Amino acid sequence: MSTTVTIAPSAGATVNPNIYGHFAEHLGRCVYGGIWVGEGSSIPNDGGIRLDTVAALKRVNLPVLRWPGGCFADNYHWRDGIGPRAERPTRLNIWWLQGESNAFGTHEFMRFCRLIGTAPYVCANVGSGSPEEARGWLEYCNARQDTTLTRERAANGDPEPFGVRYWGVGNENWGCGGTMTPAQYALEYRRYATYLRQSGGDVTLIACGSHPGNPEWDAEFLATLKGAEGLVDALALHNYSGWGMPAVDFTDDQYLNLLAAVSGMDAHIARAAALCRAASTAEHKINVIMDEWGTWYREATTEAGLYQPNTMQDAVFTALAFQTFHRHAADLVMTNMAQTTNVLQALVLTEGPKLCVTPTYWVYEMFQPHRDGAVRPVTVRGTAHTLADGRTVPGCGASVTEKDGTLAISLVNTDVTNAAEVTVALAEGAFGTVKSARLLAGTTVRAQNTPDNPKVVAPTALAVTATPAGLRITLPPASVAMIEVGM
Repeated sequence: MSTTVTIAPSAGATVNPNIYGHFAEHLGRCVYGGIWVGEGSSIPNDGGIRLDTVAALKRVNLPVLRWPGGCFADNYHWRDGIGPRAERPTRLNIWWLQGESNAFGTHEFMRFCRLIGTAPYVCANVGSGSPEEARGWLEYCNARQDTTLTRERAANGDPEPFGVRYWGVGNENWGCGGTMTPAQYALEYRRYATYLRQSGGDVTLIACGSHPGNPEWDAEFLATLKGAEGLVDALALHNYSGWGMPAVDFTDDQYLNLLAAVSGMDAHIARAAALCRAASTAEHKINVIMDEWGTWYREATTEAGLYQPNTMQDAVFTALAFQTFHRHAADLVMTNMAQTTNVLQALVLTEGPKLCVTPTYWVYEMFQPHRDGAVRPVTVRGTAHTLADGRTVPGCGASVTEKDGTLAISLVNTDVTNAAEVTVALAEGAFGTVKSARLLAGTTVRAQNTPDNPKVVAPTALAVTATPAGLRITLPPASVAMIEVGM
């Protein structure tokens, strides 16, 4: 399979590093077991936070982490998770049918963010909360003034503010966040955001946006918001793929259908971005984020804590998605894959004291050079897979960004059988020295890491040949590559 990638001479919008954000919800073993084990655990920990998870996540430099949900957020009352842990109430996690000890609360989350070097993104309770509860949480986290809440924060171990910039005003308020109409939510949002805007300094307020099944939500929400556009900084989309298909024993057709879903994500972002641009004013732009996305397979049931295996299929899907996100860099300023450990398309899987990182994790790690890079448009000429319904999947995906005199070139071979012979060329000029070239591939597209067998899939060196026509690369079936080259 032969493919030519031609890189345009001029760069466009810059990739916001927050496009590589993540999401941790109180669900299954994401927090309890994956992040928090408690001070008395035999698993090495820092005040209850497991250190192997910290070490793994530090390596991918997550820019932002969303918490505490998800559906959990709209039944979470933040005061349950502060103060002495022995005195915190145990609640019922109504959406995921498990107990909630509240051992991991605001201070623990902020400490975890500091340990892994990420910015916190807090989702406030709209569905079962109140504007005053949300406003009080923001004051507790961010205020410097001498108040009862800031004294309480200090008494609980943190005299300095946490400085939380990103605040979600509810989650999935069309569903588990209250089963609201777009107009009803817009009126609630206006009320909450009015008080949040005044209480926490320089904050980014994020509104609940649509999912693919309710595309009318965004337009109706923004129409009802008219006149108060300055209260919303970003609209948050949710988009899951792979419903009903198996995580490992999938057919080749199911695999291609999953990859074709990336074009649906592309259309979802484009539609929301157009609406947000139209609703923006000269003084205030409304951006788009996608704060829940990823694969959701049949194994990920409530009873299983939404745990699912993670294969090279997930890595290929993730790489194609990021390449799509880059094309929307002018409007898309954050994404948060679900979820960080042990739930859905996790970066880290744990089993007792054992831990492994997933193929998806390695895409996050390899694609770091794209962050803060200016997007160079590319033209890809090669074969494509055509599905029975007429949708297509590119045989080779490509994205290029430019930063500090270096081009970061990511490539994806989507074919599960055939290697791809790829030539990468500049429309103008010549490449400089190849600085780094890495490949992620398994023996098959179904290859996976597990806590018992953690090194099946990991990056290796990639051979790159410089020719007069450009760079020549051979990509094995179902593989992902990252090449850094001088300009």
